[in-house]
Amino acid sequence: LALEFFFNQNLDFVLGMLLDICHKAKQRGGTQTLGAEIALAKVQSTKCMEFCTREATQIFGGRGYLRKGPGAVVERLYREVRVMAIGGGSEEIMLDLASRQARL
Repeated sequence: LALEFFFNQNLDFVLGMLLDICHKAKQRGGTQTLGAEIALAKVQSTKCMEFCTREATQIFGGRGYLRKGPGAVVERLYREVRVMAIGGGSEEIMLDLASRQARL
């Protein structure tokens, strides 16, 4: 139940960020200056995915590591979560990009 609450809370947060990004893009007439917002949305969504995958693996126990059976989806997510996080740029690079564009 706590995992579901955490996931829903983060999903609402990320969707809010994406709606804000779309609104800003429409106002500014392009997406050239939205790199910081997009980077933060990616970092937040990958951190949420990592947390949910880790917790699901804990719930499934040893079955979360098997490629067949009830834990097959969890096992696949566990393998791919890091690849998905790094695919669009590592979190450190995304946070650096966001801080540079925000001039922090």
